Amino acid sequence: MHDVWRSKRRLAIASAAAVLALILSACSGPSGQNPQASGDPYTGSLTYWFWGESDVPGSTNWMQAAVSRYEALHPGIHIQVVPQATQTLQGAFQTAAQAKSGPDIAMQWATLPVLTPAWRGQITPLTGLIPESELSQWPNTQENTYDGKVWAMPLYLLGVPFVWNKDLFAKAGLDSTHGPQTWDELLADCAKLKAAGITPIMAGDKDGAFGSWFQSVVGTQTLDSVQELQAVYAGKADFSDPKYSGYLTRLAELRDKGYLSSDIASVESTEAWQSFAQGKGAMTWATDGNVAAWVKQGLGPKLGVQKTPQIATGKLAQYYDATQSISAFITSWSSQKAQAAAFLTWLHTSENMTNWYTTTGAFPADKRFDPSAITDPVMTQLYKLDTLPNQLWAENYAPPQVDDQGLRTVAQALLAGSTSASDATSQIAGIIKAWQTQQPDDFKTYSKWAAG
Repeated sequence: MHDVWRSKRRLAIASAAAVLALILSACSGPSGQNPQASGDPYTGSLTYWFWGESDVPGSTNWMQAAVSRYEALHPGIHIQVVPQATQTLQGAFQTAAQAKSGPDIAMQWATLPVLTPAWRGQITPLTGLIPESELSQWPNTQENTYDGKVWAMPLYLLGVPFVWNKDLFAKAGLDSTHGPQTWDELLADCAKLKAAGITPIMAGDKDGAFGSWFQSVVGTQTLDSVQELQAVYAGKADFSDPKYSGYLTRLAELRDKGYLSSDIASVESTEAWQSFAQGKGAMTWATDGNVAAWVKQGLGPKLGVQKTPQIATGKLAQYYDATQSISAFITSWSSQKAQAAAFLTWLHTSENMTNWYTTTGAFPADKRFDPSAITDPVMTQLYKLDTLPNQLWAENYAPPQVDDQGLRTVAQALLAGSTSASDATSQIAGIIKAWQTQQPDDFKTYSKWAAG
């Protein structure tokens, strides 16, 4: 989830020297030391490559404070938190994995960015290191499960709700308490808002997020199962089938009717959300974290939140889109696996999860979290959506190469008006085939994983 910050994951390949410097600066932990002889899970040194600030402002400070508390509880352990840059998150880890040096604990976005390193033997399954009784308390672990094992730990939930401005709805003569429920209703509301001189949908795609998000919240509604979604990448289905690519036609329709913000191609998602908060657009898709920030600004009474309008009748149309977003795992080369597992387990204590919510406003990814701590009605509604039994963020299932070069980059061209929905469909289909050819080992393992 994505999330908007996944939009920046397009791998801006840093110079070899810069990445090497990053690894060496993080090697003060045990990766360059002899294994601890005692095996005591509370004795040793860990290096933790942490990411989360872009999703959840304040998360880095929270993690550093949590580490200080943990070290006070266990004086024999030392944990170095090394914040990671969004743009090089995947590239830096792959460089570290090739050198088998750097972090003991690292983070990647859920599902394919986690499972790809798992397939390559770069990380260690948490199953066997952390008791099943603990793993069972983490929601959405299916996102990071392969071969019957859980490979990474969720820290927080991240949903992408459909949001509208009640004041602007009322100004356009719409029912401010009722968001559009179908595609036809969405188009009708857009038409009335545009006629009233109001930008119907505020969005930014300079960072590439909106196209892949639209595929996640709209494009999957024609499908009946996650397996159908995987089939496209596993070579069992053709992306050119309108069942898979029809969302591009709907995206082009919004563009052609002038229902999207006119500067969508030149501003990033965060800029568009700032404009939405300033009342410059009536509807948007945003993250829980951004909605939480708007609530803190006193905008809660003006906001309506719900699932994306129902576009089609596939079974996945009934799903919501909450995901783990970022996930923590233990590297295969770490000599401190027991120490790392003990710390990850401790992060999920009730006290820590409650503290995470009160400090950051983001929902912790733990079934033991007491939702009575949520008092705002908008956030209460979001938590209900995030904890519905059926969840799917479709972008998680796209191979990173396909996501970056296809779902994101091609959709950018579509929204900029430089390509048609038909041409965009052909381009993405070609990128999927290119990944299957260029990454044969990953493709083979993906197909096995998709087969269940």
